[in-house]
Amino acid sequence: MMMRALLIPLALPVLLAGCARGTDNQATANNMAAAPTIENVDDADAAPVNGVADARLPTDDWVGKWTGPEGLFLDIQPAQDGKPGHYALTNKDNLDRQGDYPGVAEGSTIRFVRDGKDLAIRPGTGDETGFKYLAGKQDCLIVVPGQEGYCR
Repeated sequence: MMMRALLIPLALPVLLAGCARGTDNQATANNMAAAPTIENVDDADAAPVNGVADARLPTDDWVGKWTGPEGLFLDIQPAQDGKPGHYALTNKDNLDRQGDYPGVAEGSTIRFVRDGKDLAIRPGTGDETGFKYLAGKQDCLIVVPGQEGYCR
């Protein structure tokens, strides 16, 4: 009988520990049922998820030289950094100036800054350029409607 009296106090912590473990297991099961948190990190060097490279941008078709009147031109080349949608622009927009500008695709335009002004190159017609020399042409890029544009 004395042995039984000693076993009860010794067995009590074991029984309680078993109950506590059941509660912990339930908490673990609840945690496992929760949706995992996924962090979305933009990494330009990462391989595409579906194994397919980024789709071509509409502005990629504009790479090359576009001409305006009196020797004016716009030359669009892929940027040396190789990033999709980044371009190196060489532009002679008047008889006295020729400059190089970085450009970035934004939708169906290429945005760049010239003389502190944010400009956008967009597709258009020769009539929209404002130059008689380009009137009637259909494959053109407009920088400033009615004032500056280039065609192929």
